[in-house]
Amino acid sequence: MSHRTHPGRLVVAAAIVDRLPGACPPSELLCAARAYPSEHAGQYEFPGGKVEPGETPTAALMRELVEELNLTVRLGDEILPTPDLAVEPPMPTAPADTFETAHFPEDDQPAWPAMHGHRMRVWLAQPADTPPRLGAAHAAVHWVALDQVGTLPWLPADLPILEVLRHTITDPTG
Repeated sequence: MSHRTHPGRLVVAAAIVDRLPGACPPSELLCAARAYPSEHAGQYEFPGGKVEPGETPTAALMRELVEELNLTVRLGDEILPTPDLAVEPPMPTAPADTFETAHFPEDDQPAWPAMHGHRMRVWLAQPADTPPRLGAAHAAVHWVALDQVGTLPWLPADLPILEVLRHTITDPTG
């Protein structure tokens, strides 16, 4: 069942961990506190941004992470929304010349509800090379132990994603 009947614009984000799940599970999450707008300054979020016309979600995510954090990553699995929160993608039966279907390729999966009526898809990611750098979008960026991330003031829309992330990492079999 869908949380909303009319999907909003797609945004993408990354849950950047010190290492992707494998033989050794991740132990830290890169936490980014927003710099703006004032009502959300200091609240933590998963870094990312809006998908631009013509971009695939993963290409947009890679671009946004370079722009915001000067960071390239290796993408892992997508963190799928829970059925009770899932926001369906735009209808594939819409005419091909509509803005939603014509300009946003691969926007075909359910997403998490995000601020301002947007839909958000989130991927696990691991830094590929250099450490992240603080940019204008964030007031602070730092690594936090996974068992401590819940103590930070997160944006309300990111809290259910954080819960699923922590559960997935501590119990990858479900």
